[in-house]
Amino acid sequence: MPHGLYDRALMKRGEAARRLITEGEDPFRMLLTVVWPEHDWAGSAMLARLTSCPKCSDGTLACPECGNTGLVTTERRQLLTIERLAAYAYDAA
Repeated sequence: MPHGLYDRALMKRGEAARRLITEGEDPFRMLLTVVWPEHDWAGSAMLARLTSCPKCSDGTLACPECGNTGLVTTERRQLLTIERLAAYAYDAA
């Protein structure tokens, strides 16, 4: 697939997503649809496994990770744990 065709298709999907966002659609859902247009996000949402949010455990009032729901997906929690470990290792060095 030529690189130029991919860029045009991505730009067209992005343009459509921006229009839908201004009409009130969810920005995160629109971004996912632009990047992975063939993926069934409704199915993925039904299969998501949730766990407690690690950033809310310190009593944060406005949690940027979970929006104060106290829940994140297990995959997101794993990524946050790796990020914390990397930051700890970097700061300790």
